[in-house]
Amino acid sequence: MENNALNNDRLLLLLEKYSKNQCSEAELAQIKEWYEQLDVSGEKSDALPGSPEAAALKAAGWQAIAPAPPVRKPIYLRPWFKAAAVVALIAGSAWGAIYHYQHRSTFLSADASIVQHRLPDGTSVWLNKKSKLTCYPGDDRTVSLEGEAFFDVAKNPGQPFVIHTARMDITVLGTSFNVKAYKNDVSDETLLVSGAVEITLREQTSSKIRLRPNEKIILYTSSSKQHPTSFYELKNSVANHDSTLNETLWKENKLVFSHETFEQIAVKMERWYGVNIHIQDPSLKKLLFTAIFENETVDQTLTALQLSAPFHYQINQRDIFITK
Repeated sequence: MENNALNNDRLLLLLEKYSKNQCSEAELAQIKEWYEQLDVSGEKSDALPGSPEAAALKAAGWQAIAPAPPVRKPIYLRPWFKAAAVVALIAGSAWGAIYHYQHRSTFLSADASIVQHRLPDGTSVWLNKKSKLTCYPGDDRTVSLEGEAFFDVAKNPGQPFVIHTARMDITVLGTSFNVKAYKNDVSDETLLVSGAVEITLREQTSSKIRLRPNEKIILYTSSSKQHPTSFYELKNSVANHDSTLNETLWKENKLVFSHETFEQIAVKMERWYGVNIHIQDPSLKKLLFTAIFENETVDQTLTALQLSAPFHYQINQRDIFITK
C-alpha cells in the first residue's frame, strides 16, 4: 500500500477511532501497513529508516499527542499502534491535523429532551436524553454512541453502517434497532426491530453475534475496575398489542418500567427528569415496578409508584430522597 493511498480525511478518521479503541481488525491492519512504510528521514538528517534515531523521533511524537492509555487488555497496547498515532506529527502537522479533525467532527447531543436527526446517508436517528452521537468526516456510515439511540438505517448494500460503543460494535446494512450504552450503566443493550445486525464484543472480537427481529443482546460488565469481566445473554422482546416494543417507547416520549427494581428505575428517572435520586433504605432498592408514564411530572410519577409499593419521598429542588 502506498502511504498516499490514505487521504487526509480517512487518516484522521482512523486515528480518531484508534484513540478510542474503536478500529476494526481491518482498520488496524491498514494503520499498521501504512505506518511500517512511513519515511521520517526528512524530519531529521540522521533519522535514517529503521535507525534508532527514527524510532526515537516516532516515540517522541507519540508522547506529544497520545492520550493517557486506557486500562484495557494488553492487546490494546501494541507498540506499533502507539507509534502509528504519531504519523501526522512526523509530517510536521499533528497538532494542526488533530485540531482540524476535532473541529470537523459532528457531535449530536440530547440533554433534557429527545432529539431526532437525519444523517448525511439518509439514516434517521433518535437520541434519548443524556446521550451523544459522534459522526466522522469522510465516513457517512460510521458513528460512535454514548447513551441510547434508535436507528432507522438507510440501505446501502455496498457499505455497512457501523455503530461503535464502549463495549460493542454493531454492523448493519439496512434495518431499525435500538442501542442503549450509557457510560456508567452495568449493562449495554442492542434490540433489533427489523432487518439484521451483527454484534462484535470488544473483549471477544473473534466471535460475531447475529440478532433476529425482536431479539436483544444484553452485555453485562462487572463493577471491578481492576479486573472487569463481561458476559452476555440473548432475550426476546415481546411486542405490545399495538406491535410496539417497550424498549423503544421512549421515542414517543414515554417512560417505561418493565419489571425493574427501584434501583434500576431510579437511574432512568434521573436521566428523564434531570434529578438526583437517593434511596436511603437498601431494602427499597429491590422493589419491582412495571408502569408506563407519558406526560407525568417526577412528583406525579412517584405518587403513582406509591400505589404499588410502600415508600415515602421528599423533593428538595433537584434532589429526591426515598425512605420507608
